[in-house]
Amino acid sequence: MKKSRFSEEQRLAILREAERTSVPETAKKHGVSEPTVYAWRKRFGGMDANDTKRLKQLEAENARLKKLLAERDLDIEVLKEIQAKNGERPRAKAAGGACPRDGVVHPASMQAAAGGALGAGVQVPEGTAGESRGGADA
Repeated sequence: MKKSRFSEEQRLAILREAERTSVPETAKKHGVSEPTVYAWRKRFGGMDANDTKRLKQLEAENARLKKLLAERDLDIEVLKEIQAKNGERPRAKAAGGACPRDGVVHPASMQAAAGGALGAGVQVPEGTAGESRGGADA
């Protein structure tokens, strides 16, 4: 980002001077164009020095977060491409969620989500896990 010739305090001083005198006169005195003074007034009008410093910090933090988000999205796209090259189909939801076929959470999928640590070696027959009992047994 380009470094400005004027600090936040200097910009605010120029804006205050432009309020007391005419904008063209103030712009000529400080060596800036009239549109620059109007742009500063639009951006910094009504702020004090602490507000402008806080605005600058927030803009820097926002830029950093946008960069992190873009990198994360790029990583996701790369992982999707790798997954497609390996012949795997993309997952609909995170492991441990409801089964995409019947919408029921199966213990086997929960075991896979936990890395196989829960009930290792225990196999659940298809169609018996996650079914609710109806009638008086419930």
